Amino acid sequence: MNDQNLERLRALARSAGYDPADITSPPLTHATGTVVRMRSTETSLIGKIHRSRTLHQREVSAYRDWTPHLADATPRLLAVDTDLPGIVITAVPGRPLDELGLPQEAERAAFRQAGQFLRRLHQVPVTGHVPEITSYLAERAEHWITRTAAHLTRHDTQLVRHHMRRLMKITTARVTACHLDFQPRNLLWHPGEGLLRLIDFEHARIDLAARDLVRMNTRHFTHRPDLKAAFFAGYGPLNESDAAVLAHCTVLDGLTTLAYGHRNADPAFIHHGRALLSTLHQPTPR
Repeated sequence: MNDQNLERLRALARSAGYDPADITSPPLTHATGTVVRMRSTETSLIGKIHRSRTLHQREVSAYRDWTPHLADATPRLLAVDTDLPGIVITAVPGRPLDELGLPQEAERAAFRQAGQFLRRLHQVPVTGHVPEITSYLAERAEHWITRTAAHLTRHDTQLVRHHMRRLMKITTARVTACHLDFQPRNLLWHPGEGLLRLIDFEHARIDLAARDLVRMNTRHFTHRPDLKAAFFAGYGPLNESDAAVLAHCTVLDGLTTLAYGHRNADPAFIHHGRALLSTLHQPTPR
């Protein structure tokens, strides 16, 4: 983030009535954009410049339409600059769950809250149609098969296509507001308050509810059945369609994770994507 963009974020904060808007941390760049902390009198702010207009539009829409239903459990949108594209939001207290090393009892309490929180998000009123979503996901799968062909076996490709065909046959899945990066790095826990908050809505969109569970299920519950039990104690049980969507979208996540890993030369993502594709059972393709 250059000095000009930093000044534009400060001006954006001032336009919302937060003056002065002093930069209090170096810019931090990650996969979806660059963020910086600011301070205005007694209010802590986050300024963010998105990597693409799609990510910008998704996050702005989520903050405008969905997070007001979630009370104080998320940041508040304060100002938007569509040309930058960037936003200013309130900073919320807490640290990412994956950085804390909580005692197991506190960790289970946090994951129970995470389940309750995601259930609330999935209850926000939205309108969407299952066939349109499943067709979109199948198209994205073909896109990533093509992009990742050099790193896929014939077995991998058959596996993904089989699951996408099965996914497209589902007609009764729950369609909800989804975060789509719902995992501990985006869940801030404040030990003193015992409260959880959710950040980073760049991937948010109307989607199949169970797709929001994939990353938790494959990255954090595999070796911690106690956390899985705590989470679903808060979220509630899955129905038959949810379970099917979760299985099919896990394969899609394996593909996209592998693609991301190779595109960014990231061994951890390559290993995780390959592990998902290698360990999932493949029925005989139809």
